[in-house]
Amino acid sequence: MSTNQPAPAESALQNVRAEWVPSSYDSAGIPRPPTDPSWNRFGDYIQSHPGWSGDANVESDPPTGQVDPVDHFRGAEEHDLALQWWLQRFYVDSNGNANDPIGELINYDGSSKDPVHEVLIRKETDEGGADDAGFRTYWYGSGCRPSSGTAPGDPSSSMPIMAEAGYACERVRQHIIHQPADGTTLDIASTSANDTMDVTIESEGASTTETVTLNGTTTVTTTESFSDIDAIWLASEPEGDITVKDDSGTDLLEEPLTGTNTDVVDGDRGIPPLGSGSHASAIGTAPENYIFLGTSSSYGGGALAESSAADRVHTLDLSIEVDITREPRQSTRRQSIDMGDRTVSVEADLAGPYETAKQNQRYYTSNEGDLVYTYPDGDVTVVDAQPADIDDVDFDGGDANLIYGVTLEGHGDPAITASHN
Repeated sequence: MSTNQPAPAESALQNVRAEWVPSSYDSAGIPRPPTDPSWNRFGDYIQSHPGWSGDANVESDPPTGQVDPVDHFRGAEEHDLALQWWLQRFYVDSNGNANDPIGELINYDGSSKDPVHEVLIRKETDEGGADDAGFRTYWYGSGCRPSSGTAPGDPSSSMPIMAEAGYACERVRQHIIHQPADGTTLDIASTSANDTMDVTIESEGASTTETVTLNGTTTVTTTESFSDIDAIWLASEPEGDITVKDDSGTDLLEEPLTGTNTDVVDGDRGIPPLGSGSHASAIGTAPENYIFLGTSSSYGGGALAESSAADRVHTLDLSIEVDITREPRQSTRRQSIDMGDRTVSVEADLAGPYETAKQNQRYYTSNEGDLVYTYPDGDVTVVDAQPADIDDVDFDGGDANLIYGVTLEGHGDPAITASHN
């Protein structure tokens, strides 16, 4: 009987590294990773990733004289990412610079350049793979605009505040790199004779790195020996499909880096290198300091739940949404993404002896006031917050209390600010 145990299915149990860095741009205006990037962490504890939803815009249409399609065709792509992490620090630092995508949305003003990120997520599996030495799964998002940020506040939860950010991305690709069983040189080749660009290979932390020049369909071999692989990056988009093999001929890329001859439009450059840059250090602060029970709020200098001496705020959900437009453009499957209007809102569940009357008075008289949401290391102020929606007033038999929901929206220029303590 065979003792070979099948590899486990994909799961959320493997180690994950999730980082972002502001994008650079090439001469064609395409977002690219910066040289020697200094990556930033979302958090030390990632709750969910990558939240990748995409649309390849596959269509088919039979011509006249046929009942079935001749082929299926792909158009401009659409990609979104969504990540959740345990909050461990305020959204901006002491200089007002964004610590995360939510901080970028708070600082967004429409007059400055839009925040654009390269997002790289890695999941590491220690066993299985082509050489039975494990493999690494990567999701690489390019040209990603922060589109939404939320921080739900629920006092019934014992968990830290769960920050969530959404991105609208020009391009997202998933790659699998099988790890070599021992130190090995690497054989690299293309299926196109026209591919003569540089290829950079890096190990973990770029401790071993080499750049070789492709020679079309002729295999080139590294002089360096790699015991692990963490980046494979082409200096330009390839025409052919690029393969990377170990010294025994095993394919270390689960799928080749796709060239324009296969894709028809775009070529895949791979996973960006670290160079002399850095991966982010651990944030290190205790997540237990960021439970909702440890926050506070005020409205117009007084209580948000106005009718109760205890200020009975039962939930307080902060949300920032930016309208996104996507427009296809010539010569690439990427779409141009533009950021538009911002909506800042807070959804609160309140209670008190006559809270419905107080909140309805605010709603029907266009009452407004600064809503200050205080964290351990900073304050978020929703400026001139005005009730924009309220629950119906409805008492059902047996209800011990009425938890009344109100949505407040900020306005002004800006409608939201953040100040680090």
